[in-house]
Amino acid sequence: SPSIFPPLFLFCTMTTAHAGSGIAQTTGPFLNMVLPSIPQNAIPQPALLLVGGLGGPLVVAFLTPLRNACVLSSQDSVSSAVRIVRHVFSGGVRSGWTGASFPARVATIQFTMLGCGYHFYLGLLGSPVLTVVATGLSESLVGYGAATRNAQLMHNQVATKRDRVLVRPIMPVGPGFTALWLRDCLAMTGIRVCSDPLACTLQWMSGADAASTISPGITMCGDFLASLLCGGLSMPLNQMSNFQVTSAACLTSTPAKRAALALRFLKSQYLMKTASGFVRLRQTMLRDALLRSSYLGCLFCCFSSMERLAFHIQPSWIQ
Repeated sequence: SPSIFPPLFLFCTMTTAHAGSGIAQTTGPFLNMVLPSIPQNAIPQPALLLVGGLGGPLVVAFLTPLRNACVLSSQDSVSSAVRIVRHVFSGGVRSGWTGASFPARVATIQFTMLGCGYHFYLGLLGSPVLTVVATGLSESLVGYGAATRNAQLMHNQVATKRDRVLVRPIMPVGPGFTALWLRDCLAMTGIRVCSDPLACTLQWMSGADAASTISPGITMCGDFLASLLCGGLSMPLNQMSNFQVTSAACLTSTPAKRAALALRFLKSQYLMKTASGFVRLRQTMLRDALLRSSYLGCLFCCFSSMERLAFHIQPSWIQ
């Protein structure tokens, strides 16, 4: 029988097995989209391991200046995005990659968890929501120590002697971990949940036949737009985590006091009262969302493109 839903609100059951994903149109609410099929093979193929083991570190290392800009902006409520980037490179071109080696090394495991680990959890748990939570937790436990050291090294490079913090040893958890975990879960939602419906929407807007194969270009645009969206949404959590590991007061406080300081930071960083007494958003909200979205959009778009290519090379993963 004909669908009662307009074309935009039809959802697609898509598979990320190929760079140009096929879509099957099904009638139903847009929010009830079915994610990629649960893999039958729990052992990752070599191509997928290569994506995490080699592709992840390369992308993470390359995008270090943008990640460092997000760190500096968490302690700066005045400078523009351009000035923040200039601060990142204040010590020369090489200073932009301060602390890059630590996240790049850990990215070997972190991106293996993001790729192979996600598909393993999906086959184990069967629920996309639980899969994102479990993968985000694993990713955060692996990446917290390196991300913290990267942030503290970058902060100390531009901070005054009084504002510098003691660089913590590599630990799986610590100040800012909860915000980091929630950030990773929300960020991952972009390529794992939002990407496919956005690709379907772009396919529909292009006027192409709904039953036709989605081109790699549209698929990549869906990945990028989804990552931009979730990058902006995860920005407050990202900045809260950065603030907690670069603030001397947070590092020496109890968990309860640390949470209060983080909430005070968000309020002072992104909200202000007008002369008439109304509360409005500050321009720093747009600045930090721009920096975070730029970083996450490039990071996950590159990763998902490599993953789709790996699926194409090793299709037995989903057979």
